[in-house]
Amino acid sequence: MSINLSKGKEFKVWFTHTTDDKRDRPDLYQQQDPGVCVNYDGVDAAIELLLDRVLNGPRVDVVVAMFEGSIVVHLAAAKLLSQRQPVPWPVTVFFGSLPIRDDRFLSAFADGSKVVHRTIHVFGKNDEYYFYGRRGAGRLAPEDYYEAALVLEHAEGHRLPSLQPQAGVLYAQVAKEVRACCGLPIAAGYDPSELHSWRRPRRPAKPTAPPVLEMEQMVPRKLRILALTGGHSCTEVLRYQTAALRQAVGRDLAEWTFIEGSEDWNWYEGEPIVSDMEQKLAKGAQLKNWYMDSIYEETKTTKPNREKQFDPKSRVEYHKIPEKLERLKEQIFEDGPWDVVVAFSQGCIMMHLLAGHLRQEPPAKQASMRWHHTRNGAEQMPWRLSVFFCGMHIRDKEYMHLFDTPLPHPTVHVFGQQDEFYDYGRDGFGYKPQEEYYVDPVILTHEEGHQFPTKQPRAKQIYDRVAAEIWRQCGGHPGRS
Repeated sequence: MSINLSKGKEFKVWFTHTTDDKRDRPDLYQQQDPGVCVNYDGVDAAIELLLDRVLNGPRVDVVVAMFEGSIVVHLAAAKLLSQRQPVPWPVTVFFGSLPIRDDRFLSAFADGSKVVHRTIHVFGKNDEYYFYGRRGAGRLAPEDYYEAALVLEHAEGHRLPSLQPQAGVLYAQVAKEVRACCGLPIAAGYDPSELHSWRRPRRPAKPTAPPVLEMEQMVPRKLRILALTGGHSCTEVLRYQTAALRQAVGRDLAEWTFIEGSEDWNWYEGEPIVSDMEQKLAKGAQLKNWYMDSIYEETKTTKPNREKQFDPKSRVEYHKIPEKLERLKEQIFEDGPWDVVVAFSQGCIMMHLLAGHLRQEPPAKQASMRWHHTRNGAEQMPWRLSVFFCGMHIRDKEYMHLFDTPLPHPTVHVFGQQDEFYDYGRDGFGYKPQEEYYVDPVILTHEEGHQFPTKQPRAKQIYDRVAAEIWRQCGGHPGRS
């Protein structure tokens, strides 16, 4: 389309840039990584071109800037602010407004100063640059360069909106605001109170996370959720256990993949007894553990295995953990992207161990899949949110150092207060409780046991709350504004 519209004309950029990113990844991901420094070249010429046209050419009442062009306007506004000069046109309309990424040009805003200029910022909520444009990659966002900015949104991607009737409504609103800013009459039939007052910003809440997009075509896709069974379980059991949560998230809005451990588990004295329901759901399938362990008591007794596990003086050793983690990591990176991980019981311990190991492994400089580039650093997991049901802390001292500092990864922890593992799961046995492995965890409790909650109304409250957090971390529910 762009090639056809250009009719053979050469494509241009306003300026060029370089980054200090050592990884071989597309510019999109370099720009959006807060830790990457960007250096612009040719900015002065771009600013001069814009200001010369406005000041020395025919009268300009409105500047409309799109995508990279918006950066040029921001740079010009920042320069004028530093010179204590006004912006020499009444109003600017930005489509897909992008932030200034070269920190040298943000100094005008360092003391909290803002440009006194009327601006309208239009964003597409499914634009791959949406979160970047509204959040600024750890810096000041474009709408915050200006006093009393007006921010409007539509449901499309990296383009000017075209889907009717929403696009027509948006353009009509922009036109009214522009005419009012320029002192021009507005057609009858509008409510003057609907116009922006320009006394304070008017905008939707800033997004918590980027939209969920298919990374090749940059179009919306379903959520992808990876679900891990607990110990002595199988995928069919977990599929049944998660039915209410899947309903709360939206059955048509998410793709779930269920996985189980690779260690055969057979009951022996002191181990949990598999319920009749679990046996029925398993349909004769071999039940699995994620790993096996050994328990060494300070003073050897004949206590059941479970009681030994609950004794803080017992030493627990996990077996084949490097092998198990490598298998799980491979599944995540090869079969991804994943947006959310849901884990139950022993599956939670596996995810703690995996997250703890991944935070020690910086992203590879080369990546086999485009979505791998979205991981900006070791502390960022290759999925957005972890949800733990009846989770437990790491018991093998060999791995307790993995969370000497909390991991800045969003998590939800759901505990049953009648769970025989409740106190054990929320204690750290002299180390950190598992919820302290992470920064700002969401903690939910119910009055049932070692299971996904089923008793109403609390069960629905929990699933609705978990679903809301899933969508909050995944760019927002597609059916809600």
